[in-house]
Amino acid sequence: MAEVKAQKTLAAQRHLNLLPLGLVLVLLGFAFFGDRGVLFLLKIAQQKAALIAELEEVNSLNNSLNSEIRALRNDRHYIERLARTELGMVRDDELVFQFPTENTARR
Repeated sequence: MAEVKAQKTLAAQRHLNLLPLGLVLVLLGFAFFGDRGVLFLLKIAQQKAALIAELEEVNSLNNSLNSEIRALRNDRHYIERLARTELGMVRDDELVFQFPTENTARR
């Protein structure tokens, strides 16, 4: 009977020794996988970096569009260049030479 009590006491001590280890494992689990865990913070940091890069790209585009707006409002040479390249416009005193391309010459 004394041996049985000694074995039960020894088993209880082993369980008590494992209790702090179990608590540490649970706390580490929450630290890594919880709502505010390390993995969550790493994911948020990656999202932040992606958003900062996208913001820089949008700011760059915004700056270029603002400079184009200023040029369209104030720069007559810019407007003329756009009219010539995009609309094919010419001045009254200019002659336009049109050469047939290979596609139109074969017809």
